Amino acid sequence: MRTVLFACIVLVLPLPVMGTPADTIDVRLEDHQWEHRLLFVFAPSDASGARAEQEAAFEEHDPGFRERDLLILTVMGPSKGTQRAAPAADPQPLTEAAARRLRDRFDVPEDAFRVVLVGKDGTEKRRDPEPVTARSIFDTIDAMPMRQREMREQDGGGE
Repeated sequence: MRTVLFACIVLVLPLPVMGTPADTIDVRLEDHQWEHRLLFVFAPSDASGARAEQEAAFEEHDPGFRERDLLILTVMGPSKGTQRAAPAADPQPLTEAAARRLRDRFDVPEDAFRVVLVGKDGTEKRRDPEPVTARSIFDTIDAMPMRQREMREQDGGGE
């Protein structure tokens, strides 16, 4: 019995280690509806100064992102991107098709910088042409009726 169990474990272990296209995420907005708020950062390239400034503005704000169920999706150039659960979380690469689809969906030119906030209902809540502060994004979210309800529920059931 131990030999069979050992053989099963050995056969399964190499699969997650292999670098395959399955490691990439094919993001679709409808998959996140009612679960996550999405913050898109579109940049002309990985080396964009505005992208670096935006990432610096979000540093050390992981708890705020997590409290608000806010995922960060960064799209760089025409077809490269990542998804993170919070600013300091490990980035997961997006498929090239997903990155292109998101840039098209939000009508952001390849040479433009944009920050786009999408609510849990799947609609665009805000769009900025330059880097924004985490506090500014949190204030926008905290003013939303759904977030107000979430905060009441966290504070004791909305009495």
